[in-house]
Amino acid sequence: MSEATREKLIDAGIRLFGEQGYEATTTRRIAEAAGANIGSIAYHFGNKHGLYLAAARHIAGELRQRLGLADATDRGVPESREAAREALRGIARRMVRTFAEEDECRHWLLMVVREQVRPGEAFEILQAEAFGIVQARLAALIARLTGQAADDRRVILETHTLVGQIVFFLIAREPLLRRLGLRAFDAATLADIEAVVEAHLEGYTPRR
Repeated sequence: MSEATREKLIDAGIRLFGEQGYEATTTRRIAEAAGANIGSIAYHFGNKHGLYLAAARHIAGELRQRLGLADATDRGVPESREAAREALRGIARRMVRTFAEEDECRHWLLMVVREQVRPGEAFEILQAEAFGIVQARLAALIARLTGQAADDRRVILETHTLVGQIVFFLIAREPLLRRLGLRAFDAATLADIEAVVEAHLEGYTPRR
């Protein structure tokens, strides 16, 4: 029961912090949305700020899990270019499914966007425990395919562009659905999105 309450508070916090912003979101409103006693926030997180940071850690952990990068820092880079390309395809597919298909990601979006606009302590958690890990893994694989260093400026920009392409299916979900005449992404559309993204990966070739 205690763990279930904690999870409900985090879920309610993510939604309300995203919709209303940190300052406008009260602990009373979070407790009401979670169906919990207001004292449970102090019990589990200390205060509203503690809940906010816990919400950021929750998002970061869920992203790592969904993208299969929970232990990414312990992985080496495949020696062969084809193995590296296949590893990159696998991450790209998981990113497409995560950002285009999973409803929970839409609940995270507003809070994450707020932290992007005005980076604070929660952004540092997201960067260290999710964004940075994703960027590092993708950069290592792209570097293997292009024959450049993972910290090369071009590789960093290629990585950022790839992430942006896929995340845009979440950020601009509604305009795309309307353009396609859909109410939600169906299996065929998701497969087409994956194919489009994977076609872009073929452009990663050795550079001088």
